Amino acid sequence: MGFGEKWTGWISWCISTATFSVLINGSPAGFFNSSRGLRQGDPLSPYLFVIGMEAFSRLIHRAVRGGFLSGCRIKGRSGDGAEVSHLLFADDTLVFCEASQDQMAHLSWLLMWSEAISGLRINLDKSEILPVGRVENLEALALEVGCKVGRLPNSYLGIPLGANHKSVAVWDGVEERFRRRLAVWKRNYISKGGRITLIRSTLSSMPIYLMSLLRMPRVVSLRLEKIQRDFLWGGGALERKPHLVNWDSVCSDIRKGGLGVRRLSNLNRALLCKWNWRYANEREALWRQVISRKFGEEEGGWYTREVREGFGVGLWKEIRKEGALLRNKVVFSVGNGRRVKFWNDNWCGNFSLSNLFPSLYAFASCKEAWLVELWDHSGDEGVWNPSFSRSFNDWEVEEVERLLLTIRGRRINPLLEDRMLWKESKDGIFSVKSLYSSLVSRGEVQFPYSNIWSICVPTKVSFFAWEAYWGKVLTLDQLKKRGRSLANRCFLCGMEEESIDHLLIQCSKARVLWEILFALFGVTWVLPSSVRDTLSGWCGFKLGKKRRKVWNAAPLCIFWAVWKERNRIAFDNEELSIHRLKNSFVCNLWLWTKSVVNEDPLSLINFFDWLGTR
Repeated sequence: MGFGEKWTGWISWCISTATFSVLINGSPAGFFNSSRGLRQGDPLSPYLFVIGMEAFSRLIHRAVRGGFLSGCRIKGRSGDGAEVSHLLFADDTLVFCEASQDQMAHLSWLLMWSEAISGLRINLDKSEILPVGRVENLEALALEVGCKVGRLPNSYLGIPLGANHKSVAVWDGVEERFRRRLAVWKRNYISKGGRITLIRSTLSSMPIYLMSLLRMPRVVSLRLEKIQRDFLWGGGALERKPHLVNWDSVCSDIRKGGLGVRRLSNLNRALLCKWNWRYANEREALWRQVISRKFGEEEGGWYTREVREGFGVGLWKEIRKEGALLRNKVVFSVGNGRRVKFWNDNWCGNFSLSNLFPSLYAFASCKEAWLVELWDHSGDEGVWNPSFSRSFNDWEVEEVERLLLTIRGRRINPLLEDRMLWKESKDGIFSVKSLYSSLVSRGEVQFPYSNIWSICVPTKVSFFAWEAYWGKVLTLDQLKKRGRSLANRCFLCGMEEESIDHLLIQCSKARVLWEILFALFGVTWVLPSSVRDTLSGWCGFKLGKKRRKVWNAAPLCIFWAVWKERNRIAFDNEELSIHRLKNSFVCNLWLWTKSVVNEDPLSLINFFDWLGTR
């Protein structure tokens, strides 16, 4: 393979000088050298394994060139097609050959030679022959190699080979993993804040691998999202409880009033679209060469041609459909100009010249011209020389001047390749996250996310504040709207009807806590009449960075203290205790925020004194 003598000496020294010892009763009992290569888990092991498999790959290539193995010939539209003899990934190997006794014998010899050369032994107990179509004497072919007989569909690297990619059954394993994970979680009580964290970090991520290759059927996405909804509002047992906020709002970005749960259908589209980006940029990759030869390329080589066949092409056909998302969100960085069109590609900003100057485009001599064709290399720097089918009228001269101003300063560089840049990111590199964000964008929504999702406050408290902001907490007025026949009186003051705005803001008992808060900070504040207005207008100007963090956490602390006290009265038949209410507020505020103060260990009294300082 061309490794130098010095390098091979280093590797030999690393392997031959390693010694091992066995612990007997906790003490090492002598040392011995390894006779079977590296130990399992050695950092050098995966690198040497890759080198060993590279030698095996060379053997297969030589066998194909010699006619001993046939490989897999993929027909293309232009007739040349592509040939793939084998695929290697980690310790999984897929070899393509004819279903003949001779080729099975040749493959068996290759495996034997590879074992003799590298010392790596093939595990035939885990190996299978997978027939494609009707194959005679299958048992005899398997016996020749010494492995088992498998059948399609079969799983390879987690992908169901040979399965109908539109089949709902392909996704049964994902749903089963959902339910197995929930079976573990339902044993413990998990707050809503904990549930939303688990949904975002675990449940939403489970189907990503399959979604990055296959189009998820709508019925599957609806089922999986229903599981997530039921878990969010009902807990691990998937109990039937009211879904307080609609799923579209839940799936919105946190900055726009949602919970940041990913919508599976949009995530699926973004993941599939990434393959179109990779196709445009990974020009030397094997998979790209196979796709290119099978379906052909559009001019410029950024995209494949439209997939029109009706059988055996569904996987790429679905991926290419999402190429439209890519076309609308890319611009081109000009290099040699051989792959970018002058009029129809976005190389002068976010719009093509044909859209910016439609009247000039109408009588352009060559509407499909490449940049390099309209670049005149004469002179020191070169100039643009677009051609038109007729002379300009007087009223068109100004339009021509605008065109020349637009393209001025942009030039061809023969030493560089043209590049595709992603408009939705600062570095021009495609990301699934940026595309997903653009798909679910709800425009400009004013939402005080930083006041609700405070880093100081437990997630369950922020979740409650989020529900309160949208007016979805199950107070008595909300229960009456849902058909419950209840007498509506505030549990704290007993004077007014209970609503979330009354309970947390307007109630005379809750006002006691607001007065304590303002006194602690030494500020005067006109409190709004609703939770939404309070959170939207809450700001801590001129308080200093650290005190502002405590100030921002304080409303949520009041909400939580009032809500817990209300529930003690409603469900535990306890009497209202103003002392307990005050104590709950001040202690929680101290416990939640003392870590962000970064002062010396702060007692409760010192904490109050510190809040009052300017």
